[in-house]
Parts: sequence; C-alpha cells; structure tokens
Amino acid sequence: MSRGDNCDSDESRANIRAGAGISRRGVMRQLGAVSAVGALGSIAGCSALQRDGGGEGTETGGGSSGGDGGASGDAPEYQLVELNPPPTELDFSSEPPERSITMVTHDASTSFFDPTIAGLHDAASQLGWSANFTGPSSGFSVEEQVSILESTVDSGPDVIATTIPDPSAFDNVINRALENDIPVITYNTLALSRDEMREKYGRALAYTGQDQVAAGYVCGLAMLERLPDDASLVTPGLSDPGHSALSARADGMEMAIRQNSDIELTDRLNYTGDSNEGISRIENHLTSNPDLDGIMGADAFTWFIGNALENQDMTGDVVGGGFDLTTDTLEHIQNGALNYTVGQDPYSQGYMPTMQMFTYMDRGIPPKDYPTGAEVIDESNIDFAMERSGGWGELRNYHNA
Repeated sequence: MSRGDNCDSDESRANIRAGAGISRRGVMRQLGAVSAVGALGSIAGCSALQRDGGGEGTETGGGSSGGDGGASGDAPEYQLVELNPPPTELDFSSEPPERSITMVTHDASTSFFDPTIAGLHDAASQLGWSANFTGPSSGFSVEEQVSILESTVDSGPDVIATTIPDPSAFDNVINRALENDIPVITYNTLALSRDEMREKYGRALAYTGQDQVAAGYVCGLAMLERLPDDASLVTPGLSDPGHSALSARADGMEMAIRQNSDIELTDRLNYTGDSNEGISRIENHLTSNPDLDGIMGADAFTWFIGNALENQDMTGDVVGGGFDLTTDTLEHIQNGALNYTVGQDPYSQGYMPTMQMFTYMDRGIPPKDYPTGAEVIDESNIDFAMERSGGWGELRNYHNA
C-alpha cells in the first residue's frame, strides 16, 4: 500500500475540500476553484503525497497564524529552501561552461514522456548543455531504473534528474550520486516527503510535477460535472496498484466523488499496462456492471477505457475520463469515445529541472518545487490540445532526441 493511501484523514480532507456536499450544478464552480488552488500546491493534504507525479511541495509551520496577526487560524504553508552550496565554483565574469544532464524515468517505453524529452532538450539547447533521457525500455520497473541510475552515476554527469516511484529503493544510489558531487533533482513521480528526503539524503530534492491527490480530486470533479443527474455508480481504475503516484491519484478521485455526491464507487479496477489484457478487463467490468454511469483511469492508459467503450458500443451511455495527453486518449476525446482527460504538463517536467539546475550550478540558486497543476482537456479545447501534441515529435526530431 502506498503512503498516499493514508491521506484520507480529517486534516487532509479539510485541506483539500473546498465545498463538500455541493450540488451537481456547483461542480463546475468547484472544479475551477480546486484547479486554481491545486496549481499552487495548496490542496496537498498529506505531507508526502506521491506525484506522477510526488512529494509534498509545501510545509506547514508548527503554530497557528492568520490575518489577525497570528491570533487564530491555520499555519501558512511554505517551502523551506535550503542553501546547500553547489559542487561548482561560481564564476559571474565569464561564459558558463557546458554541462551534462541525464534524466532517468521509471518507464521509457511510453510516448507520455515525448513532451518531457522535448522540454529537456529545449532547455539544454538554450543553455549549451548536453542531455540524455533514459529508463526501462520494456515498461515500468523500479529495479531496472535503479540499475540504470547506478550506471548513470558511474558515468559522471554534472546533474541527474529522476523520478522516485518507490520510497526506499533509491536511497543508496541517490546518496552515492550526492557523495560524488552530482546534484539530483526529481520530476513526475516522488514517493517521499521533504522531511523524509532530509532524513535520507540530508536535503529535500526539488520536484517538478503534479500533486497527485489534488490532481485526482480535479479528475473526480470533472467526472461529476459530466455525469447525468441520476447517476449512481462510478468506477476508478489504474494500471498498477503498486505505483505510488497512481494510487494517490485514485485516492483523490474517490475523495472528490465521496465528498461532493452520494454516488457509489466500485472497487478500483486494475486494468494493467498491457493493452490487450487491459481493454479486455475493462470490457468485462462494463458488461458485469450494467448500471455503471462513469469510469475514470489514473494514468496514461486511459485510452484503454475509450477502446473498451467503443467495443461495447457504450460511448453514449457511460462517461469516460482519466489522465494524461497521449495521442490515443486525445483522439478518443475528439471522436467522442472519452469525455475528458487531465494533463500534467510533461513538457515542463523536462524543461524546468534543467533550467533550475543551471541556476544552481552556475548561479548558486537552489532549485525549488515547481507544481505543474491539472489541465482538463475535453471537447471545448481538444483541437488545440491535438495541435500542441502533434508538435512534440517534431521538436524531438529538431533536437535529434
């Protein structure tokens, strides 16, 4: 069970809940409010929500303060920035040197990271750096990712950016990188809180990506907005229950449904990352739950839901939605098989860590968490989303990446 599963506490509900018990008509207003707040990282709730996004971007003070000079109210949220000197000599009087960055992911087999690779190389090109993107080529694998990171540390890049989908498997390799004066920054998925990283690594590693529970909450509200008034049953699904970020997203999706409606939730559907098996499992779930009104996925395999709904001729009967901006998912929104998806700005997950590491290595400015928010794509903006998505391959080709 991921640590995100422990986040359904009174405190986290209070933090994430902007209007429990709202009517279906109020969901649109609620969605806008939560999306805006979530983009600032203040719906976090727990201190270590896994993100695919990751770790908590804000911290809470020990006392209470408010607009009345601290007499009442909750402590403000903040991010403590630690001034750890970079492993470089700062030189403000000459051209910065070329450096190298290696970005490692937990799954290099998916097209999800095409925008991330494009962002990485956009930033590296602007800085005059060399860049490399790598990870397990056959699908999600913590063990293989750690092995790749070990080899990356041995190769000695100036900077490493990595996802951390497991709270303990990366301890040794990250500490070895830091001991060898290779700064580490994180993106997309982070299964640790800032306090946990300080305990493990002696510092909090900056993170670029979504707050996963908050993003899941937005996904749940988007589902509620699109359901018919008499809806009574919704299914949350994901491809890998052991993936910390996906479980945290599912927590948020379920929280939104429970707090803002009386709609029942089925058990989470594990549809795996294999398209044939996944689509088959979803089809079986649809046929065995004839009263189902909606189904939402927590990952880049949301397009499985669109395929299954089409195969069962149920696109007009069941609301389908989920996560990420893969071509298949966007095409399903365009043709009406899916109703919406939630994006997490994967381009910035490549661009911002690289730029922040330049400011650290050559200007001494420590990197900070950069929340990428939750972007809802539906029929109203799908044409532009498709146009933008079509450019990532061209940008990779431009950079020979």
